[in-house]
Amino acid sequence: MRSCSIFLLLYILTFNGYAQFQPAPSFFRTPRATPLIELNATQTIFVSNYGAVANDGNNDIAGITAAIQAAVSLATSQNPVRLVFENGTYDLMPTSGTHSLSMTNANGILWDGQGAVFLIHNPVVGFLSLLRCSNTIIKDLSVDYSTLPFTQGKITNVDAANGFFEFVVDDNFPLPVESHFTNAPQRWGMIKNSKGGIKEGTRNLIPHNRFFELVGTRTYKYANQSSSTLSNVEVSDYFVHIARYNGSTIILNDGGKNLTYLNVTGYASPAGSFNARNSEEWNVINCKIKLKEGRVNSSNADAIHVSGGKIGPWVENSLFEGFADDCMNLKYTKRQIKEVHSPTEITVQFLTEVNDNLEFYNPRDGVFLGSATVTNVQNLGGNQYKLTLSSSINITNVDATDHQLTDKAYIETKSNESFVFRNNIVRNSRRYGILVQSKYAIIENNLFQNLSGSGIRIENGVDWGEGFRADNIEIKNNRFENCGYDTDYILDSNSASIAVDFAKLGTPCSLSNTWCGTETSSWKAHSNIRIIDNTILYNKKGIYLKNIEGLTLTNNFICHRDEDITLTNNQSPVPQTILNCSNVYIEDYQYALPDPNIHFLLNEAPGSQDLINSGTDSNVSLDVIVQGGQITQGFVDDEIGYAFKINTSANGELRLVNSNDGSPFPGPVQGAARTYSFWVKPEQSIFQALLYSGGPTDGEVFTVQMQSNRVLRVTDNNQNFVRMEDMPLDIGKWNHVVITVPTNSTMFSIQLYKNGMPSTETHSGNDVFINTASNTVKLFPTFNGTVSDIRYFDYKLCSSEVESLYNNRQTLSINDFIGETHKIIVYPTITSNTLYFSEPISSIKVINLLGATLISKKGVNLTELDVSKLASSLYILRINNNQTVKIYKK
Repeated sequence: MRSCSIFLLLYILTFNGYAQFQPAPSFFRTPRATPLIELNATQTIFVSNYGAVANDGNNDIAGITAAIQAAVSLATSQNPVRLVFENGTYDLMPTSGTHSLSMTNANGILWDGQGAVFLIHNPVVGFLSLLRCSNTIIKDLSVDYSTLPFTQGKITNVDAANGFFEFVVDDNFPLPVESHFTNAPQRWGMIKNSKGGIKEGTRNLIPHNRFFELVGTRTYKYANQSSSTLSNVEVSDYFVHIARYNGSTIILNDGGKNLTYLNVTGYASPAGSFNARNSEEWNVINCKIKLKEGRVNSSNADAIHVSGGKIGPWVENSLFEGFADDCMNLKYTKRQIKEVHSPTEITVQFLTEVNDNLEFYNPRDGVFLGSATVTNVQNLGGNQYKLTLSSSINITNVDATDHQLTDKAYIETKSNESFVFRNNIVRNSRRYGILVQSKYAIIENNLFQNLSGSGIRIENGVDWGEGFRADNIEIKNNRFENCGYDTDYILDSNSASIAVDFAKLGTPCSLSNTWCGTETSSWKAHSNIRIIDNTILYNKKGIYLKNIEGLTLTNNFICHRDEDITLTNNQSPVPQTILNCSNVYIEDYQYALPDPNIHFLLNEAPGSQDLINSGTDSNVSLDVIVQGGQITQGFVDDEIGYAFKINTSANGELRLVNSNDGSPFPGPVQGAARTYSFWVKPEQSIFQALLYSGGPTDGEVFTVQMQSNRVLRVTDNNQNFVRMEDMPLDIGKWNHVVITVPTNSTMFSIQLYKNGMPSTETHSGNDVFINTASNTVKLFPTFNGTVSDIRYFDYKLCSSEVESLYNNRQTLSINDFIGETHKIIVYPTITSNTLYFSEPISSIKVINLLGATLISKKGVNLTELDVSKLASSLYILRINNNQTVKIYKK
């Protein structure tokens, strides 16, 4: 879609083959350095000298461990050590533990993988654990598994009514009955497409309900599923079953500082990929969580999972795809309140330090209990610490099990602040792109594509008891494309490409409930959220914003995808929703008038010899073919001046031709995207044809017609129809008509517009793929009326672009024809109560984003309008039936 082709601006300059970085933004509360990407090593250790030899097929754990210990004993921040791996494959055969290799208390180590592959032979164990390591770089290596921690296969039979399906396990993948699956603490399935994404319209998690029954060679039956779980599952879909072992990540960083993973690639993991806790200023640069050829899954959990860091990660120029949970999950550190001694003294589980700032929350009622600084800490043993707080906190609910119902304490100064996520690609994966439960972050210049849930979700994890409110989050210049299409997204009322909300526990909830669910709260918990310069090609909702104090929403291109499968029961797409927010600043995207490929204004004087094509394709001309009909060039319309007066009944037309030889211009053929736009003033309520293209000889017709009841319709030559019954054309008045068609889509994906407003189309026949023949394009072959301003685009316009076309032409009058312009000023465009007009108006309509008219006044003489009873949202004003203005009601 060319209209939405806003490319990501990647600020990447080469520096010894890697990225040179823009600095961290100035709004960060705690400054941070740019990523560490070089260490000037003064000593070198070769792992081969310690018995780790590439490509020999032997277990290399002992040799690598000895080399690591030697490097750690020698390295300092002033004299770093280079730990060298020869290019080749290192076999890791762990028998226990969460990670195959570990490194503790390192300071100044450069792991130089030189392209080495680490092949792990135990599918329940991760790659590398780092404990209290600093000033360290892990670079130029990849990680894979000889026996994968997941399996996959094609579905061969589906019986939704009886709750089962059958699938054949692909060659070279483990069988789902092997021990690492049956012993897994967590195991579930997913229905996936060939790109590794969740299949549209399916659940993002197929629960493990019973054993796999062998029914043929490498063929298994998987039963005890609900019919709704399998409602959109089909033969030939991929089924993936994972054996998840939380903690067994590719790399775990605990208590580290100033660490960088540079050009590290992970193809599989029994858990997440890059995990960190209690860490500062660590970086993921030029890394990949990547689908290997022939696979539709990569890691079994989050690509990046972070909790409790004083400073969050810096992630740049990396690729994440095919993973089985969120791409990135950032959380505050939580502390369980074990006992309340007084309003200023409590005991908590796990270490909490003097000067930590705690925030307290009552999750039952969604009430903020206040914040306090830790002024004293007493170690009680058993990982319990008695804290003295700087201010009184009214904590009323504590339970030994740390149930969801209990009051919560979060360490605000360990919320992974100063987080940078730039120039990355996140695609074809399960759930969210980024789940933000953090503070002070910049998320910019990224692509979020084909994710089954929201691209970015900002919401506390009240049901998990983790993650708290967000503050100073800037989401800038990202592209969101097809984010949100699994059943959770479809059923969730606050789902959107970018979704912000704050939750409390669902009701009823008791200690006997393992999961109480959530519901939205009324506390404006989040603050200073800025969403700027993004391109959002959305399903169902573009942006959903709630419970925010301090919201900036500027210059975002928001476009609904006609390929959206999430809308049900005649729902309409919603570009943006803003609820319970204050201190809001909104500036709409400044839609430049889209450039048509072909544009004939049809305003030539009677004696003009050539009709001017002002579009980008100068090789197309317009022939006037009369053949007994009447086509009058330079007819003076009393509203717009010169136009074309047409009276044809298959006895004339305007035909698009190739300028070089006069041959018919075929227009868009087969399933090509297209948009047609024209102004028409029909004179009679009779059947009329506005456009005819294609032909039955080598494909379908694509024709636009007005029926005798004034209803516009699009049809092929096979009795399949799309109708605009909700907005019939007006006789004797100018109508702006637009028809949009997305690429390679079906008849029922066509969208119709009248005067800038989208129709709720009705359909009949079959939803067949569009297959327009390469024949000819005829305009107004059967028409009686006046026409003007014909435009053709070789892509599908979004609704806001259609509106810009309408506004570009709809204000033209005979005064414009002689060079005069006039516009009424509306102020303020962001208001709580009253709108004012620069001069009296005679009519006004206030229309919401769903197209419903909420206020309509005619025959009035208004200089102001009370809008205080409208809900907080964006509205369109239609003034004097010839001017459109957008306003935001606070």
